Amino acid sequence: MKTVKVLFGIVVIIGIIIAALWQFYLKNQVEYARIATAYGAKQVCSCRFIGERDMQSCKLDFTDNISALTITQRETTITAKAPLGLASGRARYTPKLGCSLVQ
Repeated sequence: MKTVKVLFGIVVIIGIIIAALWQFYLKNQVEYARIATAYGAKQVCSCRFIGERDMQSCKLDFTDNISALTITQRETTITAKAPLGLASGRARYTPKLGCSLVQ
């Protein structure tokens, strides 16, 4: 019975630590990933289709290191994905309208 109480106490402490990590660190990281992927997709879309540049050249435009993002192109849509699937952003080019974010 004593070992059950000790194990329960350990599980509760681990749960509190995980909840604190989520609240104070990981929750913000997910929000940053959403912003970064949307921004990256929109910027690369504009660079590729409006600026008519190649993908490598567009990736060099960023002042911050975005090497963690995976940026791909499929027809007229640019997709940026964060590591571990935290977030994803897509932008689509429409002739005469430019690039816009897609849900």
